[in-house]
Amino acid sequence: MKTRIISGVIIALVVGAVLSLGFLVNPLIITAAVAILAAIAVYELIHNAAGIKCKASIIGAIFYSVLVVFILDKTLLQILLKWIGASELLEINYIGAIIQNEAVIILSVFYFVYAVCMVLKNNKEFGLGAIISLCAMPLILSYAFSSLSNVINFEQDGIYYLLMMFNFASVCDMGAYFVGSTMGKTKLCPNVSPKKTVEGAFGGIISSMIVSAILSAAFSKDIMMAIILTIPFCVIGMLGDLFASAIKRSVDLKDYGSLIPGHGGILDRLDSMLLIAPVFYIVILSGVI
Repeated sequence: MKTRIISGVIIALVVGAVLSLGFLVNPLIITAAVAILAAIAVYELIHNAAGIKCKASIIGAIFYSVLVVFILDKTLLQILLKWIGASELLEINYIGAIIQNEAVIILSVFYFVYAVCMVLKNNKEFGLGAIISLCAMPLILSYAFSSLSNVINFEQDGIYYLLMMFNFASVCDMGAYFVGSTMGKTKLCPNVSPKKTVEGAFGGIISSMIVSAILSAAFSKDIMMAIILTIPFCVIGMLGDLFASAIKRSVDLKDYGSLIPGHGGILDRLDSMLLIAPVFYIVILSGVI
């Protein structure tokens, strides 16, 4: 527990430093930090979980994921478009969306061809799980991390959105743990995570709703909308957590990595967040929150 607490404090300090530099100096610092996290997460999944040892396959997957995070970054794109002469915000957003979509599609096609070549080269070593992990998971993870970066860097409300996502993921998880350990009786998903309970899930959602109300009041946002959105996003976070646990259980893996003492790897810490971020980004763009 002591190691876990110390690691948590160090993580909080590092995150605080990155966010401060990103908001005060240049938002691309946050993008770069998220890209590094994406690279580590892809490595954990491809190498540690899927068991792929081929360095070329791992490097290709990491390179693709990092590029996608930067290509889909709104801040970087706006800087580039202003540099080439686009002036109006609407024009920048319209042109930017086209460029981003086309660039990611082209890059994804090339990556898929590359992944297929790696599968054919190592066909005696790759099972079905390794093939799917190499061909598909970098696409999913890179988009999730790019969404996380865009949410944090979203105009003036990035810090509020980030705190809300941490609330949906971490506060809900902690609330579920404490309520489940004291009152939990009904198993939520015993085949995947035997310790999680229905009572704990409800406790986590209620805890998160309270924090949502506090955060929305502190940032002068719609309190009722924040509370309502808490329920589906806590559920989405739980699904992400259970999905990550299902992958680990299928390959008899305790943690995705050992980068963070007492916590595991990047995917162990961000499993819920990576399912929450893309959906939350869509909700932000729609103007609901």
